[in-house]
Amino acid sequence: MTSFSQLSRLSSFITGSYRSILHGRNTWINQQVCNYTRKSAEERLGIEKPKRPLTPFFKFMSQLRPALLAKNPGISSKEAIAWSSKHWQQLDTETKSQMVKEYEKDLEDYKKIKEMYEKSLTDQQKADIKRVKEELAAAKEKRKLKAEYKELGRPKKPMSSYFLFVQSRKDQFTGKQIKEFQEKVKEDWLKLPASEKVKYEKQAQELMSKYKKDIEAWELKMINLGRTDLVRAKPLREKKPKTVKSKQ
Repeated sequence: MTSFSQLSRLSSFITGSYRSILHGRNTWINQQVCNYTRKSAEERLGIEKPKRPLTPFFKFMSQLRPALLAKNPGISSKEAIAWSSKHWQQLDTETKSQMVKEYEKDLEDYKKIKEMYEKSLTDQQKADIKRVKEELAAAKEKRKLKAEYKELGRPKKPMSSYFLFVQSRKDQFTGKQIKEFQEKVKEDWLKLPASEKVKYEKQAQELMSKYKKDIEAWELKMINLGRTDLVRAKPLREKKPKTVKSKQ
């Protein structure tokens, strides 16, 4: 079976003809890998950066993906990749070879355009890109640490007295905008008599005391597991009550 007839048969299996996969070179700059890709530093700054061309497999997958999703709208990204991988392996050598050649040509174009792009950047743009990349890297590490804390069962820090009050008013949120709700609750909190506030403050203190015991026990467990990197540098300490100096 020829490369084109095999590709046509595979495409027809999904929704219809996708002979355009190998009919002419598609401009790599207009291709997109997946719609869930996070924005790069350049995109966040509104700077148009050349995109690296897709490898033959990802080009194959991206061009079949719309048809696959149309036929199977509920399919997950993992399932779509597995399906594409299976059919990629079944693709004949001739077709793959032609796609590799196209990728190499696209890569040459990309290197030339990238060089022009880098020369066009101002010093300020370069500094901004570096700053945003550092912020993104820090945010990524924070998400990773948060996921690890959750997996290892790290106790969550309790809410303050104010947020306990906000939680007690959550039933009033129905039908309101979040900003309107926040302003109303804040106003109610400021007007709340001290005799009413004290119960929220007491509840917050009790929760914090429990948290301190729980976090210390959890950190001891982490030390025993050899995960000292997850232990705080400075343990929580109970605040000492202020002493009133007697007048001499």
